[in-house]
Amino acid sequence: MNKLLAIAVIASSVISGAAFAQTVAPTAPAVKPAATPAIDPAADVKFKAVDKDSSGQIDGAELTIYKAEMAKIDTDKDGKISRAEFAAASKAGVIK
Repeated sequence: MNKLLAIAVIASSVISGAAFAQTVAPTAPAVKPAATPAIDPAADVKFKAVDKDSSGQIDGAELTIYKAEMAKIDTDKDGKISRAEFAAASKAGVIK
């Protein structure tokens, strides 16, 4: 009987110990996405007019009119002009 009681106590300790060990991990604070720079409405209209395929970037044949300024506009050097790059270049006076 003592053996059975000892086994029950040990089993109970193991089970309750495992239950107490399971704690909820603290949640990480929500990460806000990087803010997209505000685009001047006139620059946005111009961007949309040049982005013929509505891909959200100026690429391929659409780049033809900006070839001369490409080094100044394409700041991440991926060969495309993103909306943010276009907005920055417009603000800086590179794109008129």
